[in-house]
This record gives sequence, C-alpha cells and structure tokens, in this order.
Amino acid sequence: MAILQTHGPALHALLLRLTLRQDVADDLLQELFVKLASSHGLQRADDPAAYAKRSAINLALDWRRARRPHDRADRVYVAANDVSALDTLIDREDVERILDASAGLSELSRQALVMRYVQQESFESIGAALGRTPHQARGLCHAAVVEIRGRLSQRVVRHG
Repeated sequence: MAILQTHGPALHALLLRLTLRQDVADDLLQELFVKLASSHGLQRADDPAAYAKRSAINLALDWRRARRPHDRADRVYVAANDVSALDTLIDREDVERILDASAGLSELSRQALVMRYVQQESFESIGAALGRTPHQARGLCHAAVVEIRGRLSQRVVRHG
C-alpha cells in the first residue's frame, strides 16, 4: 500500500503523540492499515493522506476513551536531560487530562484540535483536510479549546 510507504512514519508519530505509548501506537498503526486496506472511503477520498490522518486520530482517541483507569499505572515516563522526572510526569499528566477531555468533543472538533495542537498544522491545512475554510478551522479549534477548558475546570472544582 503506497500510503504506508509515504505516510507511515508520520501516522505512527501521530499515534504515539496521542496515546503516549509505543506499544499502543505500534498496534494502532497495524489496525489502521488493515482498516485502510479494506476501506472504500480511502479509495474515494479526495485526499487519501488526510483521510488516513483522520482515521488515525479517531483510532487513537477511541483507544483513549475505551481504556480503563488502571491502564495509566503501567506507563513508563522518560525524562529529557534538561527536565526533571517530576516535571516530565506533570507534563505527561497534563497532556493525559487534555487528551481525555477531548474524547467528548465532536469528531470534527477533535480532528481539528489534534491537527492544530498536536500536529502543529496551519488553519489552511486543517481546513483543506476537513473540507472547511481556514476561518472555519480556526473556529473549530477555538470552540474545542473553550470546551476542554470548561471540562477541565469542572474536574478541578469537583476534585478540589
């Protein structure tokens, strides 16, 4: 499959950023390519790379939504040379909370959010991938951030 050769490493990196686990990213990449190989949507897509990216985002966020709370205990945290292990742990937990909160967003909002803040794509690129204008992509990202902030603040109030 040509998409595997061309976009496989980028899709794996995306899955790793969304799951924060190498083993899960490896498994989801295999699952993604099995699904893409049997998908008529990929064959009909105007932009097969964008279709594959959206599918990868959905797989990773579905995995996040389905996993059990105790699955988080087995993660391995690796500190960078200039960052303490505690700082790395705190950063990872913050990312976990944000990604978990994004699970409740609409599919379109989740995809826009991931493309912008995980993949660092431009609003023009996001709009093109989602069949929207850059302005609409910006609006989707803004609304998603507002919703996640609201969800996270509600958790702090309940737990605080």
